[in-house]
Amino acid sequence: MGLGNQRSRPGKEQPEVASGVRSDSPSVPHVLRHLLTGDEARQVRELAAASAAEYRSVDDEGFLADVGVIAHELPVAVRRCAGLARLHDTAHVVLISGNYIDGERLERTPAHWRQADTRGSREAAFTIMIYAALLGAAIGWAGQQSGRLVTDVLPIPGDEDSLLSSSSSKQLGWHTEDAFSEARGDYVGLFCLRNPTRTPTTVSCLTPATMPADVLRTLLEPRFLISADQSHAALWQLSRPRPSPVPLISGPLQAPVLRVDRDFTTAIDGDAAAELAIQALIEHLDRNTYPIMLAPGDLCFLDNRGLVHGRASFRPRYDGYDRWLKRVNVVVDLRRTRPSRACSRTRVIG
Repeated sequence: MGLGNQRSRPGKEQPEVASGVRSDSPSVPHVLRHLLTGDEARQVRELAAASAAEYRSVDDEGFLADVGVIAHELPVAVRRCAGLARLHDTAHVVLISGNYIDGERLERTPAHWRQADTRGSREAAFTIMIYAALLGAAIGWAGQQSGRLVTDVLPIPGDEDSLLSSSSSKQLGWHTEDAFSEARGDYVGLFCLRNPTRTPTTVSCLTPATMPADVLRTLLEPRFLISADQSHAALWQLSRPRPSPVPLISGPLQAPVLRVDRDFTTAIDGDAAAELAIQALIEHLDRNTYPIMLAPGDLCFLDNRGLVHGRASFRPRYDGYDRWLKRVNVVVDLRRTRPSRACSRTRVIG
C-alpha cells in the first residue's frame, strides 16, 4: 500500500512520524506526514493564487526574493513539519497531503514539457515553490527543461524506453538526483497533479548495519565514477568531459549520505573490489526499495542525501490524462552552489 493513502488525522498539530510501508522492515526511512485540514488547504491555495496573480512566474526575481517571507504564511502545522524534517537526519520523506487540485479545470496533460506551463498548472508551480522555501532555495539546471526552476514530470512520446523521467514503459532506475554534480540538490520536491495509473515513486535507503564491513570501507573511498544522465549530458560533458573519482557513501554511518545512480555509476577501471562493492550496493538498495503512491494533491520532498528514488513503469495513454507531476530541486545552502552558477543572481546551475 502506498504512503499517499495513509493519512494522518485532520487537525493534528504534531506531524506524524511513520516508519515505512512494510511492517516487517523497520530499517526503512521514516516519513513525516501531514494531512491538511480544509482550512489549511484553502490557506495554501489562496497563498499560491495571490502569488500567481502578483508575479510573472516562479522564476521571477521578485518572487524569488519574496518567497521565503511568503512561506511564513503557510499553516503553522506545515511549517512545523518542515522544521522537523530539517533537523531529523533519518526522516527522509516529507509528505503533505490534501492540497487543492481542481481536476475539472486543470488542462489536459501536455504531450511535452515545453507545453506544460499552463494556466491551471501555474498555481501548482507557485504552490511547490512556496513549500520548498521552508527547506531552502530552489535551483534549476541549464541543460534541463531550459533552466526552469519548476520542471514537469510527464510521459513524452518517443521517450518510453529512455533513462529519463519522461520515460514510461521502462522503469526509471533508482538514483540520487543529479548524482554526478557537487551542486546537486538536498531535496527533490514532487507535486502530483494526476496519477490515474497509480504509478508509484520508488525509494530506497542504506542500512549500513546489514552490509559487510569490507564493502562499506570500499564505498567510503573515492573509487567510483558517476556520469551525467541523458537530461544533462550534452551540456555538461562540454565543460566536464571526464568525471572525477568519488565515494558513494560519506558522513556518519548512523546517518549516511548516499550518492549513486544505478545506471550511470561505475568503478574505476581495473578496480575489482570497487566493482564488487557496486554490485553489493545495488543488491542492497534493490532489497530496501518500497513504493510511495502519490495521489493528486499529494506533495512530497525526498531527502536527496539519505535516499535514492525512481519510478515504476506504466503504460502511457497520451489521451491528456496521463501522470503529471511538478518537480523542484532544493538546496539548503544556496551559497554552496555558487561555483556552478554564472552569477549570484541566477539560480541556474551550468
